[in-house]
Amino acid sequence: MVNLSEVNYWAVLIATVITMVLGFLWYSPVLFGNAWVKLRKVKMEDMSGGGAGTYVLTALTALIGAFLLALLVTMGDETTLVSGLTVGLLIGVSISVKIGMNYLFENASFKLYLITIGYHLVSYAAAGVIIGLMQQG
Repeated sequence: MVNLSEVNYWAVLIATVITMVLGFLWYSPVLFGNAWVKLRKVKMEDMSGGGAGTYVLTALTALIGAFLLALLVTMGDETTLVSGLTVGLLIGVSISVKIGMNYLFENASFKLYLITIGYHLVSYAAAGVIIGLMQQG
């Protein structure tokens, strides 16, 4: 059963920040940004990143994702690094499979799909580890 009192809100906040930082790195030239813009057929210098509203909404989606992950982790018998990682990976795989449907209908590149789902898999795994470690009770 979902228990809001078992959620470590500091863990949710830290997982949100880590998700955002990972996204900035993932889609920058440091990691996969160059490949991503090439596959999207755009130029890095043409990417504005959107206005402030884009970043606020992105942070909000990361916060909601981390919070829902924390809620799901509380539903298990115990909260550990392994349970957090497991739930995080399950959410990441679920999202990745659903994104795959869009990529099929968009006839998008498989490499682009891998870059996109890779971010979700890694970010949810990292958030799961953080929440699993900090939410242990």
